[in-house]
Amino acid sequence: MAGTYLSEKQIQKEKAIMQKRAMRSNLYGTRVAIKAKEGEISGLWYYQEGDRLDFVLVEVHGGGFMYNSAADDDNLCREIHERLKIPVLACDYRLTPEYKYPTGLEDVYACGNYATQHPVFGKEKPKVIFWGHSAGANLAAGAVYLAKERKEYKVACQILDYPYMDAYKTSRERKRIRSSVSGKLMDTFAHQYTADGDLKKPLISPVLMTEESLSGMPDTFLLLCGRDNLNQGGKDYGKLLKKTGVKVNFYYVRDALHGFIENYYNYPYVPLLTKLTVTKEQGRFAKEALSAIADWLFLRCL
Repeated sequence: MAGTYLSEKQIQKEKAIMQKRAMRSNLYGTRVAIKAKEGEISGLWYYQEGDRLDFVLVEVHGGGFMYNSAADDDNLCREIHERLKIPVLACDYRLTPEYKYPTGLEDVYACGNYATQHPVFGKEKPKVIFWGHSAGANLAAGAVYLAKERKEYKVACQILDYPYMDAYKTSRERKRIRSSVSGKLMDTFAHQYTADGDLKKPLISPVLMTEESLSGMPDTFLLLCGRDNLNQGGKDYGKLLKKTGVKVNFYYVRDALHGFIENYYNYPYVPLLTKLTVTKEQGRFAKEALSAIADWLFLRCL
């Protein structure tokens, strides 16, 4: 299997760069400490006086369960907060390879608990909106499922951008698409995610969930990209939700690249090679998609 995955040295080199980026001081969000299932994590909190207090949004960054941080989506979360006028919590869940499944998933779920119990809400708990991107969409969908089962807080709806929902599939089983996530990177993400190598657990690959288990899931906005080798898994998950009676809004952008929303709104902090993909067209797609999501939220949720 030599050469199939990124080496430990390559992973840690990239993580060191990302960690340095996350430590910058000019953040819009306020750093908060969050009690998790085992230990403590952090998040970025966006709130201003006058915000609606009947909802709170938990944002979950992407990065294959292994890379990035809440700080990487700081500009995007500021934009979301300003548009929706509700409090936003960006989740800094723990990453692989140091923390295996289900640590990251439980961290995202814990962010929902923290958000609903924030002092700003007083005695009335708000409903939670989960919004995740790529692997973060996988975790968001998993947290929504856990919330449905555990009944500790209520979820209003979920927004899943180009979700990574079929982690059990190797890159060879996916359609090869230029400028999408590299096969080696995808295989590394999957390889590092679990301790036992079982990628067919339904909360790891949600496309494998049963119709019965998905019954009662909330309204879903599902954003898919044409130039994305994760597209089919997201589409299959959306169809599965719809089959169970969940209201699903499919939003498809044929020429958009994987990660186009975060790459546009967080442009100053994305890697140089990624910046080269953020064309005027991709920027237009990002602005249109964010407007479509906001419109859907105001119509269906807020």
